Amino acid sequence: MNFQALHGRAALGSLGSDLDFLDSHGLGPEIYLPGELLDDLDGEALSRMVAWREAGRQVTFHAPFVDLSPAGLDPRVLEITRYRFRQVMELARTVLPRQVVFHPGFDRWRFGHRHDLWLENSLPLWEQLVETGAQMGVGVVLENVFDTRPDHFGALRQALGNGLGFCLDTGHLLLFSEVPLEEWLDTFGDALTELHLHDNDGKGDLHLPLGEGKFDFADLCRQIRSRKLEPVVVLEHHSRDETRRSLVNFQTLLETGCPDEGPGL
Repeated sequence: MNFQALHGRAALGSLGSDLDFLDSHGLGPEIYLPGELLDDLDGEALSRMVAWREAGRQVTFHAPFVDLSPAGLDPRVLEITRYRFRQVMELARTVLPRQVVFHPGFDRWRFGHRHDLWLENSLPLWEQLVETGAQMGVGVVLENVFDTRPDHFGALRQALGNGLGFCLDTGHLLLFSEVPLEEWLDTFGDALTELHLHDNDGKGDLHLPLGEGKFDFADLCRQIRSRKLEPVVVLEHHSRDETRRSLVNFQTLLETGCPDEGPGL
């Protein structure tokens, strides 16, 4: 399996030490930007992000999502969601990450299985984000979260064209998907620009190291290779020890579970 870059999770609140850790393991950062910290962004943190990118190394962002709803039915909720997303894109204008990952905010229970309602309410925001990102050369990417099927992602891609990217999250897929992996990959197509790799027991979003739960990573690896995709790969874990273990398991996957003549780690 070929990939554009291999990243690990970095948090804005501990950015300096997280970057040092990732750098020592040959990983780039996907920087999670919680809304409350965007209000008082530390100048040192900004300098570290810019210095990383100016050294010719890739950065990706993960936008805030807690309490936000890109298709919010309450106009005040939608207002704060747009505000937070604008903050992220303003920061992206300075740092120039490769891409920014957003949660779509669709939950079939909240939206009454109405994919069309989610699409109608959120489309203007995605249009604005994609246009802003295109002006900066920064990709806008949507991640599957509570989504059980990819249909609404496909409808959104049709509405927006090639400017929108997608991130396939393996842990969320294992927990919530009602359709096989192939259907997600068929829908995302060549717009699949990122993978979030983590594992779980099928009962909770544990963010275990890959290979320590029930997800079939060998199958994913083979399918990504057969489709000739080269996404950014993010080992998305909540501790450094889990990231270390996942890195070892990922290397083993490339060497044994999904051998490839292309570059590995």
